[in-house]
Amino acid sequence: MHLENVVIDAVEPLVTGPAWEERLGTERLTTLPEGVETRIHLPGEAFLDLCVIAVPEAEEEPERLHLVLGPGEQGRERLEEIRLESADVPRDLAFWTWLSAWEPEAGGLRHPSGEGPLLRLVPESAPAGPLKNRAHLDMRLAPGEEPDAAAAELVRRGGREVTEDPTLPWRVFEDPSGNVLCLLPAPAPGS
Repeated sequence: MHLENVVIDAVEPLVTGPAWEERLGTERLTTLPEGVETRIHLPGEAFLDLCVIAVPEAEEEPERLHLVLGPGEQGRERLEEIRLESADVPRDLAFWTWLSAWEPEAGGLRHPSGEGPLLRLVPESAPAGPLKNRAHLDMRLAPGEEPDAAAAELVRRGGREVTEDPTLPWRVFEDPSGNVLCLLPAPAPGS
């Protein structure tokens, strides 16, 4: 399992997605009426995708996931940090270390290559509310990884399954602090 996507809800994804792409100099993967997907390349074959998906209206719930940008190359910005609010930073750091397969680094977690943004857990400004998070992280199962076993372990480590809709290829969970995350199936062979 690994961290694959940062997902952002947007009322106008065909405007918001390209704006992020321009700011970060990322590679466009898909453009559909329901969203835009763009890729941040990390060393080797590693990557982190930014998915901007359509929602009918913006939620009023305070954001719990924040993207922190810094100066990049060629006049563009660079994604420096993904800040995720936490009710218990040490507990959630252990949870996300296991879940993301990223490695501990001063103040957070980083991709095993040592490159890319830092996933930093910060004390929450307020407890998670009942509305859907406007931004969340997606985890991708590895080939051969059993979805039910991964889901059971995620719950055993303090997560909670929010919905299990058999019509969807993914499952929706919350981490121990109430942050939404999705568990995506392993890629199909040859993809």
